[in-house]
Amino acid sequence: MALFGFLMVPYYIDQFGLATYAILPLATSISSYVLAITDPLGDAFARYTSIAIQKNDMGLANRTYSSSMLGMMRCMAVLIPLVVLISLASPYVFNVAGSAALDVQIMFAMILLSSLLISFSACLGSVFMAYNKLYIIYASKTVYCVAQVVLVILFFVMHGASLPLLGASYVIASVLMILIMAVYVKKVCPQIELSRKNYDRSMLKEMSALGMWATLSDFGTLMYIEASLIIVNVCLGAAEQASFSIVANMISMINTATSSLAAVSVPLAYRYFANRDRKGLVDTMTFFMKFTGMVMAFPVAFIILFMPQILELWLGPGYENLYDMLYIMLPMEISFCTIRVLLTVPIVYVKMRPVAFATAAFGILNVAMCLVVLTFTDLGMLGACACWAVSMFLLKVVFYPLYCSKLTKTKKLQYLTPLLYSHAMFAIVLVIGCLFNSVYVISTRWVSVIFAFVAAFIIYFIIVMRFLFNKEEKGMILHFLPGFIRRAIER
Repeated sequence: MALFGFLMVPYYIDQFGLATYAILPLATSISSYVLAITDPLGDAFARYTSIAIQKNDMGLANRTYSSSMLGMMRCMAVLIPLVVLISLASPYVFNVAGSAALDVQIMFAMILLSSLLISFSACLGSVFMAYNKLYIIYASKTVYCVAQVVLVILFFVMHGASLPLLGASYVIASVLMILIMAVYVKKVCPQIELSRKNYDRSMLKEMSALGMWATLSDFGTLMYIEASLIIVNVCLGAAEQASFSIVANMISMINTATSSLAAVSVPLAYRYFANRDRKGLVDTMTFFMKFTGMVMAFPVAFIILFMPQILELWLGPGYENLYDMLYIMLPMEISFCTIRVLLTVPIVYVKMRPVAFATAAFGILNVAMCLVVLTFTDLGMLGACACWAVSMFLLKVVFYPLYCSKLTKTKKLQYLTPLLYSHAMFAIVLVIGCLFNSVYVISTRWVSVIFAFVAAFIIYFIIVMRFLFNKEEKGMILHFLPGFIRRAIER
């Protein structure tokens, strides 16, 4: 999924131009504010449905499933007027680089509507999560990405580049994803049913209480990179925001890949919590933090080492101004990738209020610092990147490990130890990569870069798994790996 976003950026820039392209990440950033209302509700609903199925209580599972589905439908209906209002105001609030106001409004409306539909899919996904069939969720999202890309290319070939047609591709792909997931829900769990008679108002209220604090937390999250995008657009203009959005896009793709890895731990977390196995929960979180951080350390280091080749192949020549921004933001991603696993813990324990307050506080700090830096200094986009890095460090690396150790009643440094592993491997890869670059420079061709990445990553992964994980830890992840890698590790 992250790969599709990576590949489509140069296509959109070629079709629309850099200034008009900037409207697209702006629209997706605004859609994040709508998703901040619906996504946490979906996650909260998924928690209750998953735990009910884990306990094999299908009566409770049907009540949580029906209540969550009907509750999400009501939430979406309430948000439709907000979608219309945001869409109508969009060309007058933001720098849209001369694009037709109506085109911008239609695109905003369709992308926001698509976001609502994607949020609705979280209720369906709770069933797959309970049965540890995450591959169905990933396959459905992959179909969504492929369909959206195919549709937008077909539309552009047939009718030319168009913002409304771009928005239409998002809506059609979202509907297709919902239909696929709905079909597979009945195959995975024939006993689950959506019925008005299973609707439980008190249960919906209980689930929504957790969702409310998660929503506030997500709103706080949007005061980081998404808010920085908007501030850069307003303070520096559309052209600078377009450059900043390319960097934000790369950060977003890394986060998407990390989320896919971290999601494997979610069903296990619910299972251990349902069985009251605190030690199993702590061990699982610690292992997946270590695993996720060390796996992601390599691609992040690879991007830094071969940034000139990657950016030129991705976007073409002339984007050297992005180097310094990426040098600031990418090293911080190692910590954030490692900590990503812990985001599940407060939801499992239904303790989201402190998370909401902390996220909002550090988000406000980011916005305030960004406004001050862009208004009173000449640091420009580099200043915005530095503000983001500081605020995210305080939230992810300071607050989350300490708070989650308190929730799970373990030692304070329990969740900080995996950070040492991921940063150590990141540093080792950088040193080896610099030595390699001093004797050989990879040519600026996709074949060369992809071959170098795949070959080096396989070697790196096998070494890490063989020497840095014990037998029990290997057993937790082996069944997710291709056969030839599994055999190499088990020797």
